[in-house]
Amino acid sequence: MIKAILKIEIILSLTLFLVLLLFTFNLDITGNSGDSITHYLYSHFAFKYPHFFLHHWAKPLFVLLSSPFAQFGFKGIIIFNSICITLTALFSFYTAKNFKIENPLLVYVFIFFAPLCFKLIFSGLTEYLFALFLIIGIYLMSKSKYLFSIVIISFLPLIRSEGLLILGVFGCYLVYNKQYKIIPYLFTGQLLYTIIGAFYFNDILWVINKIPYANLGSPYGKGELLDFVHRLNYVIEKPIYFLLFIGSISILISFIRKGFKKNDSQKTILILGSFAVLFVAHSIFWWKGIFNSMGLPRVLIAVIPVIAIIALIGLQTITSKLKNSILKKTVVGSFILLICFYPFTNRLEGVVFNDELFVIEENRLIEEEVTPYIKKEFPDYKNQRLYFSHPYLSIALDIDYFNTRHHREIQHLQLDTIESNSIIIWDDWFSPIEGDTELELLKGKFNLIQSFQRQDKERIIQFIVFEKKNKH
Repeated sequence: MIKAILKIEIILSLTLFLVLLLFTFNLDITGNSGDSITHYLYSHFAFKYPHFFLHHWAKPLFVLLSSPFAQFGFKGIIIFNSICITLTALFSFYTAKNFKIENPLLVYVFIFFAPLCFKLIFSGLTEYLFALFLIIGIYLMSKSKYLFSIVIISFLPLIRSEGLLILGVFGCYLVYNKQYKIIPYLFTGQLLYTIIGAFYFNDILWVINKIPYANLGSPYGKGELLDFVHRLNYVIEKPIYFLLFIGSISILISFIRKGFKKNDSQKTILILGSFAVLFVAHSIFWWKGIFNSMGLPRVLIAVIPVIAIIALIGLQTITSKLKNSILKKTVVGSFILLICFYPFTNRLEGVVFNDELFVIEENRLIEEEVTPYIKKEFPDYKNQRLYFSHPYLSIALDIDYFNTRHHREIQHLQLDTIESNSIIIWDDWFSPIEGDTELELLKGKFNLIQSFQRQDKERIIQFIVFEKKNKH
């Protein structure tokens, strides 16, 4: 028992988790100002509104597992994600060790020093639970625990919709290895939630019919086919990117040369395949402007454990060409130093580890100006109806985001009979994009009483407060 506790990977995992806790309790962090907060709100209020445990956008399994932590506030859900990423690194280590890849402990470096991956640990985002389930599934497969692996993987679509793509990857692996009897278990998670939700929704196909991204359009526009080639750099940065490229080529060559052996098929189909499918899919979704794609780099965090293992293979490929052991250690040490220090370097693009790393300017504007103004000018605001779309306002004003008596999304202004003394807080991003409500629409109908703005790196952030007054 003591020997198990003293294993270096356990000590390293516990140490890193404690470091994450220090960040969590000493900084006011939300990861981002959008989905991170909204996911937290669904988890936080799940016990008050039990149907959230079947909410497709919020992701049922994520809500189920994160909701106990979210009861302790936003820091609670950060602790949940900290547990997820720490276990992800641990299982990535064990998986790399099973594949007999050299220097398996370096997966910790690749995961925790991938800049965007580290930054967004302190959020309510779903990518980290997805990454954990993915690597546990691959680890179990590397131990030939086919059934357990597939059952774990079957729940991925209930954490993120891309899980459907990963089901396809694992399905291909089962077919390739002639494990046909295991294939039906790929539907375990979907089937279980189908049965549970059918009683609530009166729809046996709710897990399909209620997918929020099942439309051939996106309000966020579209981009270039190769945009994600560049955006992957935001997630892992150039040193890891280089090793990822070398590792990917190495896996493919090894798969072809070694006669398609079991370990090589696992590396190629499960590890490289999981990364490639997600990367290509999101590239196409963004290029075509479909499935509500925003082209966000963070979606690739969902496959950070396989990225780390591929990069580790890339490093092994480089050092395997070197005969001198001292030179090998020098190369490995050089890459470690480069990967660890690169995020701290000043760059025009990318995530930089500096004192602005966790700053979200619009949240700061809400905390410093918008919220104090509302509390001062409308001391009874909790008994009035507020219309807003920016989710952080719910936290800052301590309002139940889902209680329609006190809060409505701003798009409902076009449908509701507006009560006297209703307060409208329009912002320049969520209100027009998510709420389909342009500023000009409000100016002609309501009294503009205050505006706030602040320059961010890419735009001028705006919050404008309107009010409908009593008629006399």
